[in-house]
Amino acid sequence: MKLIVGLGNPGAKYAGTRHNAGRWLIEYAASHQGISFTKKKSLLASIVSLEWEDQPVVLAYPETWMNQSGDAVKALVQHFEVDPKKDLLVIVDDLALPLGRIRFRASGSDGGHNGLKSVQAALQTEGYARLRIGIGPLNPMLSYEEFVLERFKTSQQKLLKKIFQECLSACKIWAGQSSQAAMNAVNSVFIEG
Repeated sequence: MKLIVGLGNPGAKYAGTRHNAGRWLIEYAASHQGISFTKKKSLLASIVSLEWEDQPVVLAYPETWMNQSGDAVKALVQHFEVDPKKDLLVIVDDLALPLGRIRFRASGSDGGHNGLKSVQAALQTEGYARLRIGIGPLNPMLSYEEFVLERFKTSQQKLLKKIFQECLSACKIWAGQSSQAAMNAVNSVFIEG
């Protein structure tokens, strides 16, 4: 079984913001399958189960704040008894990547992302796959916090759909094949509007 977790902040106030790109992708994936999430208080997350290419997959997003994502991810990993090194994929926004660029890695540092810092502290490892969705570049008129908590512009909505389609493809490749196959498929792609 594979576990895919999209990080973000809970509540309507944060829906559609740049920092919620990971959670938004998970919601997008479920909506395209016509399935709904179930909130699991004991797991600190909302989840849905499905199958991709004969592989059972659980999609989830934490119901915690971004900085406490690790609590939910740890609860999910323990509940579903998955090996983070082989069966966990975490999806996050990345300010260092421009909008239109996505980056898949089999493991690595948190890159300064507070959600990944929390996950790595909770799991005590950097050894899990992550998919980063570019949201940059930073608007120099805004602070980091203001920028990541700002909603995507209407003009970016069409581009986001294309980005999410590529991200979803990478997730399915990872679930059915490997991290290397997902990296080969998407790391050189730049999606333009």
